[in-house]
Amino acid sequence: MIAKAAAIQHGQAMTNYATKNNRADIVKTNHLSENLPPMGMWDEMVLHQSMFKQKYSKKPIELTSIRFEISPSEEEARNWTMEDWQRCLDEFIHEIDHISKVNHIGKRKGKAATSVKPTNIANSQYFAALHHDSKSGIPHLHLVVNRLDMDGNLNDVKFIGERAVMAAKAVNQRHGWKDAMDIRKERIAEITNACMDVLRSMSAFDWNVYTDRIRAKGYNIELIRDKTDQAKVHGYRFKFGRTTIKASELGVGRNLTASKIGNTFRKLHPQTPVATSFASMKNRNIAKASEASHFVNATQSEDSLKFRKVLQVDGKRFNIQMPTDAYDTMNNYIEVPDNGSASHTDIMNVAMLLFMNYLDAATSMSESCGGGGSPDCGWGRNKDEDDRDWARRCAIRANWLCKPIKRSRRR
Repeated sequence: MIAKAAAIQHGQAMTNYATKNNRADIVKTNHLSENLPPMGMWDEMVLHQSMFKQKYSKKPIELTSIRFEISPSEEEARNWTMEDWQRCLDEFIHEIDHISKVNHIGKRKGKAATSVKPTNIANSQYFAALHHDSKSGIPHLHLVVNRLDMDGNLNDVKFIGERAVMAAKAVNQRHGWKDAMDIRKERIAEITNACMDVLRSMSAFDWNVYTDRIRAKGYNIELIRDKTDQAKVHGYRFKFGRTTIKASELGVGRNLTASKIGNTFRKLHPQTPVATSFASMKNRNIAKASEASHFVNATQSEDSLKFRKVLQVDGKRFNIQMPTDAYDTMNNYIEVPDNGSASHTDIMNVAMLLFMNYLDAATSMSESCGGGGSPDCGWGRNKDEDDRDWARRCAIRANWLCKPIKRSRRR
C-alpha cells in the first residue's frame, strides 16, 4: 500500500473530484450528517470552520483541508468488500494520528528526527470515496479532511506527505504486505533486465526499435525529447499508473540513460558498429542544439582537447573553456525536469557557467528558464577535486537550480 497527502485550499474542487460528482462509492463519513450530497459535505466543513473564525482572525486559514490518496496494491485489495476498505481507512488514520516524529525526505542519515504535532483526523470531519477507474485499474481511496478538528484545533500539516508514507509503511508491516520502496526496487530490476535483453537483441541501436521492443514486453515507455529539436532524445521514463521510473534509476552507473545507452550497446556488441543513423543523428543534434542555443563561436579543438564556447547572458559575454572529458561527464549528469520549461541545453549552459565560477550569470540563466535559487554561499571547487568530479557537481547543482520553483508553505 502507498499513500500520498497534501494540505490544499481548493477543498470544494477536491470534493467534486473525490466523489466524481456523486458517482464514486462513499466508503465512510465522519462527523458529517448522513446522506449528504458531495457539496453538502463540503458545506458542513465550511460551516464548522466559520464557528471558529474569530479564533483565527489574525491569521486566517488558507489551506482549509487535507487530501489523502490511499492505494493498496492489486494483490492486497483483491476481493475487498466495503467493510475491508473501511478497516483499511481506520487503520491508516490511527497510524497517522500517532506520528510525532518524522525522518523527512532529504534528511541526512544520522540526523535526529523532526518533532511534529500529531494530527487529530479521527476527531475531524472527513469523507472517503473509492475510485475504480484509475489508469492502473487498481481501486484507491480519496480522503478529504477538514483542517479544523471538532474542538476547533488546527490539524498540523508539517511534513504531511512524509507522515502519509510512514503510516502506509506501518500498515504494510502489520499485514506483511510489501513496502512501496521494495516494490519499486523490484520494478527497477525487472525493467533493467528487459532493457538489457532488448539491447542484446538489436543488431544496431535505434530509438524507434528500442522503444517498440520495450513496449512489446508490456512496458509503458516515454521518450523525453529536446524542445527545439524533436529528433534529439535527452531521456526516457517508464509509467506504472501514477508511478514513474526514470532511466537514471536503471542499470549500473546510469548506463541505461539516453547519453550512455550507445556505449552500453557497444559493450554488448563489441564487433558491431553503432547504427549510422544513430551516430549521424547525434552529430546533427549537436549542430542543431548549438544553432538554437544562446552560444556563438562554439568550437571544439581536437589538438588541445579543450571545449570552448562563448555564452551571452544579460548582454554580457562569458568565455567557457573546459576539457572535453569534463564536458562529457557534465553532459552525462544533466537531467531535464519532468514538469519544467528548462531544456537539456539550458541546464548544460548553467552547469558550464558554474564550472567557470560565473555564479551570477548561472543564477540569472536558471531563473530565465523557470528555475530559481542560487549556489550555496560556500559553493566552489575543492582543492583536491579533478575536472570531471567538479563537472559532475556542477551538473547536479544545475539540475537543482533549473527545477521549477516550489512556493513556500502556507498555513
